[in-house]
Amino acid sequence: MEYLIPQFHDYLNEEGEVDVAGYSFRRDNILKELEKEGYQEAFNEWLQQRQQDNLSRADEILVLYDNQRRFNKLKEIYARGAIIPFVGADMAMPSDYPGWTNFLYQVLDETKVSKTDFDEAIAKGQYEEAAQMLSDALPSGCFLEYVENAFGANQEICGVVQRLPLIFKQAVVTTNFDNVLNRCYENANFNFDEELLGPVAEELPRALGENKRVLVKLHGKANSSRNRILTKDEYDKHYHDEQALESVIEAISNRTLLFLGCSLTVDRTVQCLARIVARRGHEHVPRHYAFLKLNEGEDRLARRDQLAEANIYPIWYTDDHDESIEALLEKLSEGLN
Repeated sequence: MEYLIPQFHDYLNEEGEVDVAGYSFRRDNILKELEKEGYQEAFNEWLQQRQQDNLSRADEILVLYDNQRRFNKLKEIYARGAIIPFVGADMAMPSDYPGWTNFLYQVLDETKVSKTDFDEAIAKGQYEEAAQMLSDALPSGCFLEYVENAFGANQEICGVVQRLPLIFKQAVVTTNFDNVLNRCYENANFNFDEELLGPVAEELPRALGENKRVLVKLHGKANSSRNRILTKDEYDKHYHDEQALESVIEAISNRTLLFLGCSLTVDRTVQCLARIVARRGHEHVPRHYAFLKLNEGEDRLARRDQLAEANIYPIWYTDDHDESIEALLEKLSEGLN
C-alpha cells in the first residue's frame, strides 16, 4: 500500500503546519522522524479505516439496480483466478493523461478538418478514421508527435490504477498508449514477463499457459511504431479484415474480462465481441463484466441491452469514478488476497 502514503500524509496535514519559534514543520515529518513506531501504527489504523470506508461505499453501490447478484458471481470467478482486467483511459486520467476522444478534439483545433465530419466519425465509434482525418490534415509526422507528447511522458502516477498489481497478478489488457500500467507493476515489484503489442495479442493464451505475467497493449505504444494502431491506415495494415481482429479479440477474451475505466461505447472491441457472441452463442463464450458509471439521464436498460449483445454485464455506479472503482475492487478482493 506504499502508493497510499501521500494520501495518508495529506490526512495528517489537514490541520496545517506546526509553528515553533517562527519555524514551520509538517505534521507528517514530525511524526515520522520523532516517533517512527507511532507513525507506522497511525498509518495502519488509517489503512484499516480506509478499507472499512471502501467496503461501506461498495455496499451502497451493490444495492443499486441488479448489481448485487452479478457482483457475487464476479467474485466467484475472481476467487478462481479467472479474471483479466481490461483497462481503459479513465484509469490513466488521474495521472493527467488525456482520454483518447479528448485528445483527438485537442488536435482537431490545430487542423482545418470539418468538425461536422469529425463529430460524425466519433459518434459512430470510428476513432481510427477520426485519427486518420487529423493525420492527413497535418504535416508528415506531426500527428505522431502530438501523440507522443500526450501519452509518452512519465507523469506522476495517481489514482486507483495503482491498486491493480495487488489484485490482478497475471495478465492485464489495455487499449491505452501510455506506460502507466508498466510503471504501476514495476513499482509494486510485479514486473511483466512479456508485453504483447497489437495483433501479437493473439499469443496471450500461450503466455498464460506458460504462467507468465503479461501486459497486452492492443493499440501498441505511444513512442514506438511497432504494432501501433492509431489511424485507419495503421489499422488496415495490421488487420486486413474483420476476421483478423476477431482472432485477436477472441484470444484475449477466452477468460472473463473485467472492464475498468472503459466507456464501452460503439468501439471496435465491443462490436467485435458482439460478432463473436453472435457466431458462437452466449452460452459458448465467457461472460464479461464492467464497473461502469451510469450518467445522469442515461437510459440504463437500453445501455444494458447493447452491452449484453457483447456478453458484457455492467455493475453500475453513479458517484465519483475513482472512489467507486476503488470501493468495488476492495470488495472484490476482500478476504481473498
